[in-house]
Amino acid sequence: MLTSLVLQLQSPGRAVLPASLGRAGQALLLRLINERNPTLAEALHQDNQRKPYTVSNLLLGKRQQGSLHIEAGQAGWLRFTGLTAEVSEQLIELAEAPPEMVELDGHDLTVTGATLAPSENGWAGQISYQDLAAPFLLGGQEKPNRRIGLEFASPTTFRSKGHNMPLPLPELVFGSVLDRWQPFSPVALHPDVRRVAAEAVVLSRHRLRTRGMPHKEGMVQIGFTGQAIFSALSRDQYWLNVLQLLAAFAFYSGVGYLTAAGFGQVRRI
Repeated sequence: MLTSLVLQLQSPGRAVLPASLGRAGQALLLRLINERNPTLAEALHQDNQRKPYTVSNLLLGKRQQGSLHIEAGQAGWLRFTGLTAEVSEQLIELAEAPPEMVELDGHDLTVTGATLAPSENGWAGQISYQDLAAPFLLGGQEKPNRRIGLEFASPTTFRSKGHNMPLPLPELVFGSVLDRWQPFSPVALHPDVRRVAAEAVVLSRHRLRTRGMPHKEGMVQIGFTGQAIFSALSRDQYWLNVLQLLAAFAFYSGVGYLTAAGFGQVRRI
């Protein structure tokens, strides 16, 4: 099961917070899960695993000069996604019975709503792996689109050969999404996706901006935001369907490095 929960928030008072609250959002999600399922929360704390969830930065207030400035009464939201049944069950429970207040970096925020419905917030959603994959893998689309557009809504970067790569190279984008699909989905995809993306997909158009975002004390992670259009050079129906499926999955899985701490929030365009 895949879920994308949007918590709608309002600030009771003024505050100046760090510009990046991805780590604080991650800590909040783990606290909320711990209140309902301590065993799962403890397992999610482990660092030696691929995270079965993502966390957005706080979308509220105005960022300037490295700080987030919030006025009393301002409204915004925070997004969590779940890539496994266990995490998704917790997000569904939160949607049905959200807390009255949450705390981020010492600042209390009123929860005014919680939704999994895309009709209420375009970043919300809920679907099974099978239903997501069915239009692409069960016979697939006869003439799948050779173009794939993605919006990178939060700073995105990749770890490649021990270095950060703040560029949406096709093999990094689709390879990172494949790395999240394979361990969590009951439907396995061919492992050659990364090779196909490297050899037969090009970045054909983009409108990107370099962005830095703090993620640890004294450290700034460089990434990019914006829009990118990828074009497949091959007309192979199977591979085109797989690439389109991974692009759809990226909405839930995120793309690249540090997706559990505010980076790599992506959707199709």
